Amino acid sequence: MILAVDAGNSRIKWGLHDGNSWLSKGWLATADVADLGDAWKGMAAPERIVASNVAGPQVAMPIEEASKAWPVQIRWVAAVENQCGVRNRYEIPSQLGSDRWAALIAARAIAPEGCVVVNAGTAMTVDALTAEGVFLGGMIVPGLATMLRALAESTAAIGEGGGHYRDIPKNTPDAVYSGALSAMVGAVWHMNALLAGEIKRAPTCLLSGGDAQLLLPLLSGKTKMVDNLVLDGLIRIALA
Repeated sequence: MILAVDAGNSRIKWGLHDGNSWLSKGWLATADVADLGDAWKGMAAPERIVASNVAGPQVAMPIEEASKAWPVQIRWVAAVENQCGVRNRYEIPSQLGSDRWAALIAARAIAPEGCVVVNAGTAMTVDALTAEGVFLGGMIVPGLATMLRALAESTAAIGEGGGHYRDIPKNTPDAVYSGALSAMVGAVWHMNALLAGEIKRAPTCLLSGGDAQLLLPLLSGKTKMVDNLVLDGLIRIALA
């Protein structure tokens, strides 16, 4: 049994895997990380724990504490130059976020023909992966809630919340919401076009993260939702 843990800025997600399929999954808000031990009570004991953490040491420590319920050491994943068929072209490979690295490894198995890997959470990452498994690089842009909050805090006349997506908005809340979501879609399409030029065909776009379902209706072409690319990638790393 392998316990995979994805600690992000907004949520900590986990899943228990038997080597073939998921047995259970769960999550809690990162702000509630102190409750993780209680959330894991009653879960079958894992033989291995593999984890990604981009939320800092203040989150890693309570995860370590919660894992003491079992005699297992956490394997903290970090990006490397080569792993599971993916080659890392980041200038300093270790500086790539562990969540992005795990997602790329999952994407390699799901879309070996080359793909744009999108993880839409607090921040949205948009990464390019070739058919040869080369991670060319990628972008990080603010997520939807982050953009909306930044606009509300930085302007006097724009409030936060209440908007809906409209193709051509006719009120300010809709204009703000539609503009933020369209900016995210634009980043995805831009990377899609860049990768298409590199691999000489239209790439698949893999969408994951809390805001993925908002992006899906606005994207066309070969687009696929994946429940949690990071957890899937962590399991692949553990089994390699």
